[in-house]
Amino acid sequence: MGIQVYVGNLARTTNEDGLRQAFVAGGTVVKKVIILRSPQNDRSRGFGFVEVGSEEEAAATITKMNGAQLEGSALKVSRSTERPLRSRSDGRSFESYSGLGGRTPGSTRRPTSGSKRKSR
Repeated sequence: MGIQVYVGNLARTTNEDGLRQAFVAGGTVVKKVIILRSPQNDRSRGFGFVEVGSEEEAAATITKMNGAQLEGSALKVSRSTERPLRSRSDGRSFESYSGLGGRTPGSTRRPTSGSKRKSR
C-alpha cells in the first residue's frame, strides 16, 4: 500500500485525470487519485488525495507541488493524517446511529408520549 498525500484548495472543475496529470508533470509516480465529492450534487468538495509509493516520494511530492498552480488555484499539499472517528456528545459514534431513537438491538420500543393511536 502506498502513502497518501493530502491535496487541498482544488478548483471545483478539477477532476481526477487533471490532478493526476499535474502530479505526473511534476515528476511524481502516482498510484491512485481520489477527489472527494458532495453526495448531493456530485461536485468536488475542494480536496482529495494522491497515493505515492514511498515516504521519500511523498516528501519530494509535498516539496514540489505545495503552492503549485492548477486551474487558477494554488494547491495545498501536505502529509495525510488519519482522523479519528468523531463521537457525538452522548458518547455514540455517528456510525452507530440507526435512526431509531437510541434503541439498541434486542431492546423493547419505548412508548411515545404524543398522540396515541386508538385500536378499533
